[in-house]
Amino acid sequence: MLPDGHVAAKAYGRPVAGGRGGYTSFRVPDRPELMRLIDAAATRASALWAGHRGPA
Repeated sequence: MLPDGHVAAKAYGRPVAGGRGGYTSFRVPDRPELMRLIDAAATRASALWAGHRGPA
């Protein structure tokens, strides 16, 4: 969530000149199909995280 309460996504930026890339937050456009996609991804990620067994 952004400080103003809007849904946000993070994208990993491409490294520049051999440096490290960084995550950048951006506001998600208010489009139902994008909200469904993000919700599905978050639900899947939380299910995978809940089932983890720690380091191999």
